[in-house]
Amino acid sequence: MSIRILVDSTSDIDLKEAQQLNVELISMEVMLGDEVYEDGVSLSRNEFFTEMIETDVVPKTSRIPAYRFELKFEEMTKNGDEVICILLSSGLSGTYDEAKRAAEKFGDKVFVVDSLTASLAERILIEYALRLVKQGLSAREIVAHLEKKKKRIRLLALMGTLKYLKK
Repeated sequence: MSIRILVDSTSDIDLKEAQQLNVELISMEVMLGDEVYEDGVSLSRNEFFTEMIETDVVPKTSRIPAYRFELKFEEMTKNGDEVICILLSSGLSGTYDEAKRAAEKFGDKVFVVDSLTASLAERILIEYALRLVKQGLSAREIVAHLEKKKKRIRLLALMGTLKYLKK
């Protein structure tokens, strides 16, 4: 039995990097006009930002539905493994609520952590979790550490324009 980490694509971890870090990735869907992409899988960060700069299309995302989490949790726990799922702030998306609903079916095999943040700050929490896994802590112990650590992480950003933030 081992501990596996599931992260969402708002952590700025794409599919290739997820494989290198040995974490599982669940992607947000990004709608650009009539096209739907999987963030970090079929749409890179560079492609996303290029689209933002070069077009007037306003990107849209939707929460990751509970059934996608159920499928992922089923796959990740089938060999008796435990899952720690670290997600985008519940204040920014309903994705956390969907994951919590899906996790109820898995009892104490799946733990869902609200990062209270996004992007690089979420990634910092993920990297901390990976270090704790290597140290041999239990899933429950890791989650307790994450709950404390997430309150100390701050993300500061300096932007040249608010144009893209508005989009």
